[in-house]
Amino acid sequence: MLIWEKFKKNIIENKIAVSGDKILLAVSGGADSVTMAHLFVRLKKILNIELIIVNFNHSLRKESAAEAKVVENFAKKNKIDFVLKTLQTKKYAAENNISVETAGRYLRYSNLEEIAKDRKCNKIATAHNMNDNAETVLMWLIRGTGTEGLSGIPSVRKISAKISIIRPLLVISRDLIDKYVKKHNLKFCTDKSNFTCDFTRNKIRLNIIPRLQELNPLVINHIFNLSNIVGAENDYFKVKVNSFLLKHVKIQKNKININLQPFLRAEEILKYRILKEILPDKKRAVHINNIIAWICDKKSKQYILSKLWIAVKTKEKIVFKQV
Repeated sequence: MLIWEKFKKNIIENKIAVSGDKILLAVSGGADSVTMAHLFVRLKKILNIELIIVNFNHSLRKESAAEAKVVENFAKKNKIDFVLKTLQTKKYAAENNISVETAGRYLRYSNLEEIAKDRKCNKIATAHNMNDNAETVLMWLIRGTGTEGLSGIPSVRKISAKISIIRPLLVISRDLIDKYVKKHNLKFCTDKSNFTCDFTRNKIRLNIIPRLQELNPLVINHIFNLSNIVGAENDYFKVKVNSFLLKHVKIQKNKININLQPFLRAEEILKYRILKEILPDKKRAVHINNIIAWICDKKSKQYILSKLWIAVKTKEKIVFKQV
């Protein structure tokens, strides 16, 4: 299926964008985001939507000004409002003792939300594609993850009452994007930092994924399908967990009460997900499994979660409280 048909089908069938939307497009100038912007220009002809393009200069590379100009020219050519925002990424990273990568991501998303509110946009579109999703899943696997990490990048994520982030290219692989920019002769920029191994994601992209593709050329698609399956299962269990919380859990500022008997009767996977949702501290799988074992042990009455929290068990309740 051609990239335009995949994009349009995904948008319309999943209602990622609908008539009346005002969408802020995050366009870096790379092939992915330029493709996304071009596809939205085509979509605008068949769907009543309004578009604004934003480009961020992270003050990290001298090429950023030229990249911004490419994006601005695209916006002018297609009669789309353009916003350029300069971010002091290194300064923010130093002030908050975080990595430049983390600082860039935080500044990017916080400013996207701010601009969307200011321009009255109800959706923010980013150009994450199927390969990005595979890289994210593998990165979480390497670091250690539960099913949240396996579900990958969400195609729609609500960030406030009125604004959602949408990722309409998740159904499209990077090789199709490369073919699209060539076919439509789109001008784009190449970020040379993507080809260094300074960041974990780049190491996965440049070293691990090519090896996996040697074993199976369809690995990117298979990881994407896995993410969709796990995401659907997570949504299902989220409903079950919320139902349990409403009936059997009381959460206060310094105390959490759980009705013991309903918790003991719950399925093992539900016990795990309930605790993961409400625990105030230490949410790794090993800690949660240890707490479940303690709750099921009739002899032990107290469990130390951390320096700040303990758990106490009575005949009727499990009580997590601050010390």
